Amino acid sequence: MEQKRLRVFCIGLNNHWLSHWVSRPDVQVAGVSNRYGEATEHCADLPQFEDIRGALRLLKPDLVTMVTPPSAKTCMETIRTVLDSGCDIYLEKFRPQSWEDGATMVSLSRSTGRQIAIGESYRFDKYVEQTKQVILSGRLGNLEQIVWRCQRPSIRAGWMNGYEHVMLEDLTYHHLGVIHYLIGAEQFKQVFATSMLLSWSIEQSPSVVSLLAQSNEGLNLNYYASWAAHGAATSWLGEFQLDGSEGSLQLRSDGLVFINRDGEEEKIAPDDTYGFELREGIVNEFINACKQGRKSDLDISSFQPVIRMIQASLESVRTGNKVDI
Repeated sequence: MEQKRLRVFCIGLNNHWLSHWVSRPDVQVAGVSNRYGEATEHCADLPQFEDIRGALRLLKPDLVTMVTPPSAKTCMETIRTVLDSGCDIYLEKFRPQSWEDGATMVSLSRSTGRQIAIGESYRFDKYVEQTKQVILSGRLGNLEQIVWRCQRPSIRAGWMNGYEHVMLEDLTYHHLGVIHYLIGAEQFKQVFATSMLLSWSIEQSPSVVSLLAQSNEGLNLNYYASWAAHGAATSWLGEFQLDGSEGSLQLRSDGLVFINRDGEEEKIAPDDTYGFELREGIVNEFINACKQGRKSDLDISSFQPVIRMIQASLESVRTGNKVDI
């Protein structure tokens, strides 16, 4: 017997997101809503709806997903509409008007009994997954230090100026999401942050960030990221070093390397059969959670430690002080 396809209602029309849904053979995109006024040529053959509440009532979708373009902010009114209609909502990414929206979303989820999940694509990366397996194996011993560096060149993108601190609120969000997946961001209890606007930055939102964070158990995070870097750039994920009592695991430009206490290096090959990466990984997780009737691993309540850490970092930037998370 042929398995019934999942009926999906897509809010927001960014093709880089919508294309993953329409390409899935186990999905039927039952309708779309152009909530953010985007170009529609790539989805002209799909049923379009202006009234989201009416569309939900008519279509009765199995899954509702929303993508917010970089030039906009996540619409809390739309989220309330979906939850009040008895549906869960799966977001490609969290682009809040205020980072306090995170706590509001947790409250909404609890009061309605519906799920809000937030996509975090960088964790669906074969090198990240291999790093997770090394940590779980115990080869690093007691983890004591994380050093993270990401360097991207300055770009012309006017949407950046819609953020108070674009690197901290956009790209750092992904990196902290990976750290949360690897070791749990709730370990960090205090953070000190700086955010700078360099004279050669093309756009005017500060795009160079440094974070120092500590846990009560002696784990230290040293994080640096620039969206106005000169010279060689790293990948969007960046490069990192996890130092433990028994060795170090480093992600370099040429891959993962384990270094034992004697300084001997071992190349760690990722699993190339890892089938769903980046946005494709988010879509796959959302679909599986819906089919299996479970809470997604990307549920807002699970992601709150990252949101709180960004809130605390923003407060540290404004005050110039260490801030408890």
